[in-house]
Amino acid sequence: MPALLRLAPDVTLTRLPYGGSVLLNAVTLALAECGEPQAFVIDRLLATGLSIADRGSPPAYLAAELVAHGWLTVCPSPLCTSTVSPTAEQEG
Repeated sequence: MPALLRLAPDVTLTRLPYGGSVLLNAVTLALAECGEPQAFVIDRLLATGLSIADRGSPPAYLAAELVAHGWLTVCPSPLCTSTVSPTAEQEG
């Protein structure tokens, strides 16, 4: 079973018109801009999680960094889903 990931509390994900995305923590006002390759990986991580086969891969390292810095959290239960606010997304 893959490790399910979701946005941390108070974090929103906004997709940018050129293909990247921005993570924003509404409490600390911390901002992280991601290029298109990282944004693609984040979308995949939120949609499918991180499998055992991903161990040691670039997506696993990115996931570990995002969790360590408080942008993503590991879901405690299989019923957990990632939440991306539709109002936070920009149309491109």
